[in-house]
Amino acid sequence: MNKYLIIALTSCCTITAFAQTQQKVMRSNRTPYSMEEVAAKRAKSQEILMKKVGGLVARPGSQKGEIFYVNCQSRAPKAWIEESIAYFKDETKFKISYKDGKFDFAAPQVSGNATLFIVDDAKLPALLVAPENRWALVNIAVIAKEQRQAFFAARVKKELSRGFAYLCGAANSQFPMALTRGIVNQSDLDVNMDYRLPVDIFQRFRPYMETLGVKPEIQVIYRKAVQEGWAPAPTNEYQKAVWDKVHELPKNPMKIEFDPKKGR
Repeated sequence: MNKYLIIALTSCCTITAFAQTQQKVMRSNRTPYSMEEVAAKRAKSQEILMKKVGGLVARPGSQKGEIFYVNCQSRAPKAWIEESIAYFKDETKFKISYKDGKFDFAAPQVSGNATLFIVDDAKLPALLVAPENRWALVNIAVIAKEQRQAFFAARVKKELSRGFAYLCGAANSQFPMALTRGIVNQSDLDVNMDYRLPVDIFQRFRPYMETLGVKPEIQVIYRKAVQEGWAPAPTNEYQKAVWDKVHELPKNPMKIEFDPKKGR
């Protein structure tokens, strides 16, 4: 029973990009969990996994490449952009970074393996994508036409999710109300309760981004890392117990008696 529990928890926590979505994380009455409730459920799963097998550790060298959010405006607070980065870091296990910069439409300077620019330009649409050039942009000037602050904030975060999804090669979903659906007016975004994306969108990220040199961090249970010989030193009592258990001498070691007829 414990074996199957560990397998289930490991699968839940190690799938690199396919975790918490508004379509998947539902109560029995089909109402979605809030982002806070999802975080609490995930924390509980990780706590159980820690106690059982020492939690999860990153396989060294598994994470490759880097995606940048380049902020070229000041109207949308940096905190909103960092919230989007944190969300996608957690869900994809990609290396995603923030930097301030400038956007030149004639010759955009791409940082890392792919770049999502956040700009403020009345001459541009809300979203632009240049797949061959490895960049996309979210234009705050269009979103800022909404004067209600709460709606403005929500729309910016949703457009950041849309921009990131398009940048990473996912523009379609089996879920008809996904944020990547056809949006023709900014008010269409208000139907979605938050900026989360459905599971099938995330599933398209990995093969697409591998062609751009981006790979996610692979996490494995601590016990397996110890067994394979590359685990870091334990950092808590649960990992120490796993470490000691794996390295302990057998209680009934196999005995091999010398047979003089066979010689040395």
